[in-house]
Amino acid sequence: MPALVPGMNLRGWTAWMPAMETTAAWTAWARSGGGAAPPGAADAAEPPPIKEIPPLLRRRADKMGRALLHTLSRPELPYAGQPLILCSRLGEFSRALALQRELARAGQVSPQQFSMAVHNAIGGLFMMAQKTNAPLTALAAAEDMALAGLLEAAIQLADGAASVWLCFSEEPLPDVYRNQDTPPRSVNYFSLLLELAAGDTFRLQPETCAHTDSARASPLDLLCFLLSPTAAALPLSARGGWTLRRRNGADAA
Repeated sequence: MPALVPGMNLRGWTAWMPAMETTAAWTAWARSGGGAAPPGAADAAEPPPIKEIPPLLRRRADKMGRALLHTLSRPELPYAGQPLILCSRLGEFSRALALQRELARAGQVSPQQFSMAVHNAIGGLFMMAQKTNAPLTALAAAEDMALAGLLEAAIQLADGAASVWLCFSEEPLPDVYRNQDTPPRSVNYFSLLLELAAGDTFRLQPETCAHTDSARASPLDLLCFLLSPTAAALPLSARGGWTLRRRNGADAA
């Protein structure tokens, strides 16, 4: 069927998770077949220091935000003013829950904490550190976050962006909501950054045969697919049967 969404190339990527801090470790994991989560992600682990972000900005970030800022500041993928797309499942849910509890206890919340509860807050800190007014988009797309991020990236590339930064981040649900985490996540805090440009290596397509609900791909599934040169297609979502396809003979970046 003819392509309805422009294709794209993977120019570069970087990722972070406790015990998975190097490109070599992520590549080995992905090319061994991947899985729900890389091994060794310890719940108590803290994101590394983010020395590239000024102290007055980085002190406002919680654990998920620090993981995200660390990934956005990695030297192997330097920022060059690209539009930034931040995509998460539920945003910084632990921060939102803390605000709700404080509101119930005291009847008011800290204005600074409230200002950091919006989905684009961490991206705003990064843009302030970079001293740029480049476009920033924030999406909270639940189980369809991989699809939502890729669609937004394709739209911005079709609109003329030379390349875009697509960044996924996630944190575990707070304990009070763990029994509602379906399916249960073994993933700890993680952040994944992709630089995408217009091209023909990968293409999003709505298939005539819809996938089942179990076909929803996570951002880690997406990274595994991108780094596995022999993988031909990745079912992304049951909604519309969206699939990411690799052109025959094309290698991942």
